[in-house]
Amino acid sequence: MSQLYGSLFEGLEPERFGGGGAPDPLKLEAGLALEEGLEQSLKNRFKASRPGEFVTEEGIIYTPDGLIYEDDGRLVEIKLTWMSSADMPRVEATSFPPKFDKWLCQIKCYLHALELWQAMLVGFFVNGPASFTKKLGPELLAWNIDFTARELRDNWAMVTNNAKHVGLLDAHGRPIQ
Repeated sequence: MSQLYGSLFEGLEPERFGGGGAPDPLKLEAGLALEEGLEQSLKNRFKASRPGEFVTEEGIIYTPDGLIYEDDGRLVEIKLTWMSSADMPRVEATSFPPKFDKWLCQIKCYLHALELWQAMLVGFFVNGPASFTKKLGPELLAWNIDFTARELRDNWAMVTNNAKHVGLLDAHGRPIQ
């Protein structure tokens, strides 16, 4: 699934996501370490678990960071970033800054596939709310986000239509090998 929404963002923001090549292995390891470090806390506090790999009916593989099984179920997505947290909401809000659209697109893809509508996004901002004039320490923020069925359907249509257009999916929405 990461190839599907990744391809969309390569087209939408080529200067940011079109570089190609493998991700920085040290940053990748830092993100994985954060996920593992938070896993036990989320498990104890919210009865969350790392569910492993899922496959959609069409054969698209995806791996959520966690699921909370209480109530109606909630996806957990954990992100580590060097982007500033300065413009992230700290009170109830209806949107996130556009630079985090890829995160939300991923979450909506997973929710659509899981037939859920609620997510918890946990973001660890290595540079905190740093700016050019001041540098502050790291910041850990979390949000509960609810989506409508329409938001999830529209997002899935956008991602899969793009994937069909660029040759990642066939006309039936199955991965092309």
